[in-house]
Amino acid sequence: MNRTLILRTGLPFALLLLANGAAAQDELIERGRTVYADWCAICHAPGEGATRILEERYQGALPAVVDQRTDLAEELIVARVRTWVAPQMPPFRQSEVSDADLEAVIAYLKRNDE
Repeated sequence: MNRTLILRTGLPFALLLLANGAAAQDELIERGRTVYADWCAICHAPGEGATRILEERYQGALPAVVDQRTDLAEELIVARVRTWVAPQMPPFRQSEVSDADLEAVIAYLKRNDE
Protein backbone atom coordinates (compact mmCIF):
# COMPACT_ATOMS: atom_id res chain seq x y z
CA MET A 1 0.00 0.00 0.00
CA ASN A 2 1.22 3.49 -0.74
CA ARG A 3 2.60 4.91 2.50
CA THR A 4 2.04 8.51 1.34
CA LEU A 5 -1.65 7.71 0.80
CA ILE A 6 -1.94 6.41 4.35
CA LEU A 7 -0.16 9.42 5.80
CA ARG A 8 -2.20 11.98 3.85
CA THR A 9 -5.65 10.41 4.06
CA GLY A 10 -5.45 8.28 7.13
CA LEU A 11 -5.66 4.56 7.44
CA PRO A 12 -9.49 4.31 7.39
CA PHE A 13 -9.74 6.04 4.01
CA ALA A 14 -6.90 3.96 2.57
CA LEU A 15 -8.61 0.78 3.77
CA LEU A 16 -11.88 1.96 2.21
CA LEU A 17 -10.13 2.43 -1.14
CA LEU A 18 -8.66 -1.06 -0.90
CA ALA A 19 -12.05 -2.54 -0.01
CA ASN A 20 -13.70 -0.77 -2.96
CA GLY A 21 -10.98 -2.06 -5.28
CA ALA A 22 -11.43 -5.59 -3.95
CA ALA A 23 -15.20 -5.34 -4.38
CA ALA A 24 -14.80 -4.13 -7.96
CA GLN A 25 -12.40 -7.00 -8.69
CA ASP A 26 -14.87 -9.47 -7.17
CA GLU A 27 -17.63 -8.07 -9.42
CA LEU A 28 -15.37 -8.37 -12.47
CA ILE A 29 -14.56 -11.98 -11.60
CA GLU A 30 -18.24 -12.81 -11.10
CA ARG A 31 -19.08 -11.23 -14.46
CA GLY A 32 -16.26 -13.31 -15.98
CA ARG A 33 -17.71 -16.46 -14.38
CA THR A 34 -21.05 -15.69 -16.04
CA VAL A 35 -19.51 -14.99 -19.46
CA TYR A 36 -17.40 -18.15 -19.15
CA ALA A 37 -20.52 -20.17 -18.32
CA ASP A 38 -22.39 -18.67 -21.28
CA TRP A 39 -19.67 -18.90 -23.93
CA CYS A 40 -16.81 -21.15 -22.82
CA ALA A 41 -18.16 -23.91 -20.60
CA ILE A 42 -19.99 -25.57 -23.47
CA CYS A 43 -16.57 -26.86 -24.58
CA HIS A 44 -14.39 -26.31 -21.51
CA ALA A 45 -16.48 -27.78 -18.67
CA PRO A 46 -15.53 -31.17 -17.22
CA GLY A 47 -16.31 -33.96 -19.67
CA GLU A 48 -16.87 -31.65 -22.65
CA GLY A 49 -15.08 -31.87 -26.01
CA ALA A 50 -12.20 -29.45 -25.52
CA THR A 51 -11.62 -30.72 -21.99
CA ARG A 52 -11.33 -34.31 -23.23
CA ILE A 53 -8.84 -33.17 -25.88
CA LEU A 54 -6.79 -31.32 -23.25
CA GLU A 55 -6.92 -34.32 -20.89
CA GLU A 56 -5.36 -36.43 -23.62
CA ARG A 57 -2.79 -33.78 -24.49
CA TYR A 58 -1.70 -32.96 -20.93
CA GLN A 59 -1.86 -36.49 -19.45
CA GLY A 60 -2.38 -35.02 -15.98
CA ALA A 61 0.54 -32.56 -16.20
CA LEU A 62 -1.91 -29.62 -16.26
CA PRO A 63 -5.60 -29.36 -15.42
CA ALA A 64 -7.69 -30.02 -18.52
CA VAL A 65 -10.55 -27.86 -17.24
CA VAL A 66 -9.48 -24.37 -18.30
CA ASP A 67 -10.99 -22.49 -15.35
CA GLN A 68 -8.91 -24.64 -12.97
CA ARG A 69 -5.62 -23.54 -14.55
CA THR A 70 -3.27 -21.10 -12.80
CA ASP A 71 -0.76 -20.61 -15.60
CA LEU A 72 -2.70 -18.84 -18.35
CA ALA A 73 -1.18 -15.59 -19.60
CA GLU A 74 -3.56 -12.79 -20.51
CA GLU A 75 -2.04 -12.63 -24.01
CA LEU A 76 -2.73 -16.34 -24.54
CA ILE A 77 -6.36 -15.98 -23.44
CA VAL A 78 -6.91 -13.03 -25.80
CA ALA A 79 -5.23 -14.86 -28.69
CA ARG A 80 -7.33 -18.00 -28.15
CA VAL A 81 -10.59 -16.06 -27.90
CA ARG A 82 -9.99 -13.70 -30.81
CA THR A 83 -7.97 -15.87 -33.24
CA TRP A 84 -8.99 -19.00 -35.10
CA VAL A 85 -7.19 -22.01 -33.65
CA ALA A 86 -8.12 -24.54 -36.31
CA PRO A 87 -9.67 -26.98 -36.02
CA GLN A 88 -10.26 -26.82 -32.29
CA MET A 89 -11.49 -23.37 -31.30
CA PRO A 90 -13.33 -20.77 -33.35
CA PRO A 91 -12.74 -17.06 -32.69
CA PHE A 92 -15.37 -15.00 -30.93
CA ARG A 93 -16.30 -11.66 -32.47
CA GLN A 94 -16.64 -8.57 -30.28
CA SER A 95 -20.39 -8.71 -30.96
CA GLU A 96 -20.39 -12.10 -29.20
CA VAL A 97 -17.80 -11.54 -26.45
CA SER A 98 -17.09 -7.83 -26.04
CA ASP A 99 -13.69 -6.55 -24.96
CA ALA A 100 -15.20 -5.80 -21.53
CA ASP A 101 -16.54 -9.35 -21.31
CA LEU A 102 -13.16 -10.71 -22.39
CA GLU A 103 -11.49 -8.63 -19.66
CA ALA A 104 -13.92 -10.17 -17.17
CA VAL A 105 -13.17 -13.70 -18.42
CA ILE A 106 -9.46 -12.99 -18.03
CA ALA A 107 -10.04 -11.84 -14.44
CA TYR A 108 -12.07 -14.99 -13.78
CA LEU A 109 -9.45 -17.32 -15.29
CA LYS A 110 -6.60 -15.59 -13.44
CA ARG A 111 -8.40 -15.40 -10.07
CA ASN A 112 -6.36 -18.28 -8.64
CA ASP A 113 -2.98 -17.23 -10.00
CA GLU A 114 -0.29 -16.70 -7.41
